[in-house]
Amino acid sequence: MTIRSLLIRMFVSASVLISTLIIVTLMLNYQLDTVEEIEERRFRSQALATELIASSEALTTFARNYVVTGDERYRRYYHLTLDMRNGLYKAPKESISIYWQLVLAGDRPEPTETDDGDASLEKRMLASGFTLEEFALLNDARGRSDALAKLEEKAMDDLARGKITSVAGNISITGQDGAIALLYSPEYYETKASIMEPIALFVSAMDKRTLNERNIAMDRAANLVEFLMFICALLLAMLGVVTVQLQRRLVRRGANLVRTVERISAGDLGARTGEKGTDEVALLAIAFDAMTDRLEETLNRAVKQAHELDEQRAQSESLLHNILPVHIADRLKNGEVSIAETFAEVTVLFIDIVGFTKLSASMPAQMIVDILNNLFGIFDEMAKQHGLEKIKTIGDCYMVVGGVPVRSSTHCQQVARFALAALRAIDQYNVRTGRILQVRMGIHTGTVVAGIVGKQKYSYDLWGDVVNTASRLENTSLPGRIHVANTVRARLLDDFELENRGLVEIKGMGPIETFFLNGEKAQWQPASPQNSTDGVS
Repeated sequence: MTIRSLLIRMFVSASVLISTLIIVTLMLNYQLDTVEEIEERRFRSQALATELIASSEALTTFARNYVVTGDERYRRYYHLTLDMRNGLYKAPKESISIYWQLVLAGDRPEPTETDDGDASLEKRMLASGFTLEEFALLNDARGRSDALAKLEEKAMDDLARGKITSVAGNISITGQDGAIALLYSPEYYETKASIMEPIALFVSAMDKRTLNERNIAMDRAANLVEFLMFICALLLAMLGVVTVQLQRRLVRRGANLVRTVERISAGDLGARTGEKGTDEVALLAIAFDAMTDRLEETLNRAVKQAHELDEQRAQSESLLHNILPVHIADRLKNGEVSIAETFAEVTVLFIDIVGFTKLSASMPAQMIVDILNNLFGIFDEMAKQHGLEKIKTIGDCYMVVGGVPVRSSTHCQQVARFALAALRAIDQYNVRTGRILQVRMGIHTGTVVAGIVGKQKYSYDLWGDVVNTASRLENTSLPGRIHVANTVRARLLDDFELENRGLVEIKGMGPIETFFLNGEKAQWQPASPQNSTDGVS
């Protein structure tokens, strides 16, 4: 279930429960109002019964006061009390007995407001919602009270005029005494007591009915309260379910997603949310994991491609460095197009394998290439060790220079040590392979021009008399010997042993004095000369 569906269902359920809660609350208020109304009716009913009793007592009091005192005021109050009970005058706010006591004391005026009879005791009894049985009892009490009132009026009207109205024993009583005797006679008390009997039955029936109605309303209210509590419990439970679901689906998954994003941001591309489900956050997490998988695959491919590019770049640079000096290659990569420099002090060495041209005519091509690769590979490693720069190979001729392109104050010594090491390497190669190979070398020192030539295929080369002289010194050297000019001897004289060869005819230069380099002074020992047969390459 999606979060949206969950929230919609929860909203609908909550709306139903809240609507039910409102309806039940209204029903509860109605029941409580009913209880209040029942209590109010009960109070009014009791008040009507009390009013009937109070009015009867007031009538008795005024009738007795009148026949005793003859004061017309009491007779008038008697009739006013009857008129108030019949609704001809408005009933007082206080009870009848209290009101008349205040009137007699002069604290209240006599009743003057007339009414249309709607406030009569009978009509108020009818409006109080009595049952027929209760109304009959209360009406019976009222009727008996009216009968008593007639007896009282008879006493006031007849006996006050001297008529004989009462007999006590065998004696007839007349006049005032007769009226007084009538109002205090057993007949009068019996009639008055008869009023209380239906009133007592009315109060009992009314109490029983109102109490029963009240109990029914209270039971309904209690049931509604329980139902309200049940609905509130359902709302709380639903709120708890929503909270748990949102915590599990939204908060926890959202926090897990944030942690995963932070881990990926920190570089952990293997981090995943691992979420499952069909809600929005789960689908988002699953999509994020899929996106991260693709991102990781893309990055892995990119890293692999970068490694491959680095390897290719390294291979290209290695190949470029094999063709060109490192510094020159770097300058080309930095955008320089034309590179040409003059070096005032450099030393050039040519090495040539004696008789290799004739030897290669009797060898397979692969063997010739293998021999050259092996020897020149040895020379390449030695050039690096001595800080020299290989310029090129021409057939079986190897050219190396010191002081180019990185200038060096010991370029001549570096080339001399390289040449001596090359002789030892040839001897070791012969021992290792069983071949008999010899080389001749020529070294010269001076000024050269160095630069890049070519547009499609670059070549770093040297030009100048120094290059030509070194090549011719190599051509006129002997097998196994290092042939140098006087300029080289002057630079090596302090540290190396050199042997004077005498005058040698150098093409383009004529006869010049040359020397053989035999070794460093601390290491050199005279040795038997190698085979002096010249070889032509």
